[in-house]
Amino acid sequence: MKIAILILAAGESKRMHDIKQLLPWKKTTLLGNAIEQALKSKATQVYVVLGANANKITPTIAPYNIQSIENKNWKNGLGNSIACGVNYIKETPHHYDAILITLADQPLIKAAYYNLLIDEYAKKEAKIIASEINNTPSVPAIFDALYFENLTQLTEDKGAKEILRTAQKEVYMLRSDTNLIDLDTASGYEELYNNFGKL
Repeated sequence: MKIAILILAAGESKRMHDIKQLLPWKKTTLLGNAIEQALKSKATQVYVVLGANANKITPTIAPYNIQSIENKNWKNGLGNSIACGVNYIKETPHHYDAILITLADQPLIKAAYYNLLIDEYAKKEAKIIASEINNTPSVPAIFDALYFENLTQLTEDKGAKEILRTAQKEVYMLRSDTNLIDLDTASGYEELYNNFGKL
C-alpha cells in the first residue's frame, strides 16, 4: 500500500505578522516539524505545497528528502493548493493508493497519529479517513484514489471540507486524544510554543 502525505504550507498567514511556516518549533520550524513527523510515519512519500514566500521557505526544507510543489495561484485559497498538490502527485510515475492531506500549522500532531489514520485506511472499511474535531470530519484526512479527481476540482478556500461533507457515507471519523489545534494567530502560537514548542 502506497500513501503520499501532502502538507499544505502555501498560505500568507497575515494574522501572524510573520512567515508562519518558518516560526521556531523545537529544533526546527513549524513546517520543518510537520515534515519530520510525516517522514517518520508509514507513508511512502512526502510532498509540500508552497505558495506565499516560497523563495524564502524552499531553502529551509532543502535538507529533507521531499518534493516541494509551488502553487502560483496560492491566493485562491486552500482548496486551490490541494488541487495543485494532488494534480502534481497524479502526474508522477508513482501510483498511490491514497493521499493523506495535512496542514503545516498543527504542531502537536506526531507521526503516530498519521500511522493511526493509515492503519484505519488499511482496513478498507471506508474510502476516506478523517480526523474528528467537534464531531465534524476534518484534516488530517486520507483520501482514497477514487477521490483524487474530486480533489483536483477544488477551487475555493473551503479546503477538503466540501468533499468530506458530500461523501459522508464514505467517511470514517477517527477519534483520538491527539491535539489537532492549528495556529492562526500570533498569540495562539506564542501560547502553544511556550507550552510545547521549546527545547
